[in-house]
Amino acid sequence: MPEATTQRGRGWRSPRDLGGLAGAAAAAAFVLLALGGLLLVLNLARLAEARRSTEVTVGVLDATRAVVADLLDAETGQRGFLLIGEDSYLGPYRQAVDRIWADFATLDALVMLPAQQARLDALRPLIEAKLAELSETVALRRNAAEAALAVVRTDRGRDLMDRIRIGFGTFEAEARRLLRERTALQDERTRMTTFLALGCGALALASAGLSALGILRRRDGRQLVEQNQRLEQQVEERTATLEEANDELRSFAATISHDLRAPARAIGGYAAALEEDAGPRLDKEERDYLARIAGAAERMDALIDDILGYSRLARQDITLRRVPLEEVVEAVLDQSRAELKGARVEVLRPMPAVSGHAGVLVQAVGNLLGNALKFRPPGEPPQVTIRCTEGEGGLVRLWVEDRGIGIAPEHQERIFRPFERLHGREAFAGTGVGLAIVRRVAERLGGRCGVVSAPGEGSRFWIDLPRWAEPGEAAVRAAPPGGS
Repeated sequence: MPEATTQRGRGWRSPRDLGGLAGAAAAAAFVLLALGGLLLVLNLARLAEARRSTEVTVGVLDATRAVVADLLDAETGQRGFLLIGEDSYLGPYRQAVDRIWADFATLDALVMLPAQQARLDALRPLIEAKLAELSETVALRRNAAEAALAVVRTDRGRDLMDRIRIGFGTFEAEARRLLRERTALQDERTRMTTFLALGCGALALASAGLSALGILRRRDGRQLVEQNQRLEQQVEERTATLEEANDELRSFAATISHDLRAPARAIGGYAAALEEDAGPRLDKEERDYLARIAGAAERMDALIDDILGYSRLARQDITLRRVPLEEVVEAVLDQSRAELKGARVEVLRPMPAVSGHAGVLVQAVGNLLGNALKFRPPGEPPQVTIRCTEGEGGLVRLWVEDRGIGIAPEHQERIFRPFERLHGREAFAGTGVGLAIVRRVAERLGGRCGVVSAPGEGSRFWIDLPRWAEPGEAAVRAAPPGGS
């Protein structure tokens, strides 16, 4: 008991005491926030009122200038008519006379202060007298020009205009003084509003912090459990959907493999049998038809193989292992020995090891080599260079370069899509799937692919692959189909 008393005397507080203090602080923060919000609303209302007063003062200045300009326009039209005597000079005069009282009524409606209203009321008879003088001289000019000029020479009109100018000058000076005062008031209230807004924001942050602290003290794991359950259900549903899609893909691949390949091979077989049995009796055109049938069957069989290969790459699980690129290139050259006759292929060594799958890499590099051998100008032997450079982000870039026909920039992305062909089968054979397989392989292995090319300057195809991290031979599972 004495020890507890000593601890309390030194400032110790129990959790209940801390909770009470936090609650009191939160209540005080809310009260201050509400008070600050009320003051902010009141100050915003006063700021809006000051802004409206400023706008009214600006309107008074504009209307004052408009009335003075109307009087000047009327006097200018009257003087021109007196001097020339043509009615065309009365157009500006009449238009100005018609506008004067409309602009004066606008000015009268805007004036709020009694002193300004008194000045404006004093100007009204002066304007009426000036307009009467202008009207009198215009009427006299029609019948007696000398009489009209005599009226002008009395300087009565000039005296009236001077008095009007002086009156409106005083009126405008007072309006400008009011504008300066109201602008200063508006600026002051703007600063005050800004300070109040900052204070309210600080109070709001303090209140939010205290509230968050209270929520963290009292929260339980129910929402987290519910969220985990929802996520598990979504994972199960998407897994079931993915398995269903994979089953459909396997069924589709089996259909292509059996139902399409069998008729294609039957067509080719019957064409070969007909050529063997009736070849000597057929003329040149008929033998050409048989050759076309057999070629179409072979292309169909090759297309089915490419479709199945592309489909398998999308579905199969790929285990990443250490793959030396030199072994991949040697395997590709060994498989393509027949196509390499007469070709010049240069392999720049050494080549690093990458994290990949040997089988699909051989397929991808083989497709790139096949393209390099195929797409070349007629009569020229193919020249191919295979090399490696350092890529970005720990990647290895494998290049397959040729001196072939090249590819225009607008087609360099299109060629990596399935079944996209830039040339007819008569010029270059193929199914249009080879480069699509290259891209799918690169993506499944966590890399990229592309081409640098120009028409007539050859092509430089590349694949970026993750470098194998030495040491360590542990297998890594690649991304599942659809997630690469």
